[in-house]
Amino acid sequence: MDTTQLGLAKGKWVVANCGRFPSEKNCRLVIMAPAEQRADLVEAAATHAVASHGHENTPELRRELGEFLETIEI
Repeated sequence: MDTTQLGLAKGKWVVANCGRFPSEKNCRLVIMAPAEQRADLVEAAATHAVASHGHENTPELRRELGEFLETIEI
């Protein structure tokens, strides 16, 4: 895929990939953000985890999500 079609700038990106974890919904959502917006990505992933998967909105959830993020280079 040509990432320029998506308007993605070159550099480091962090990725939250829900499909890496088993779920009853077989969720495959992927959320990305530039590395400098890591905190925003954690917030978005936490919102998804609460709304779509019934997790409790806690600091522990955000800490765990932050540990699961992958970093990629575009």
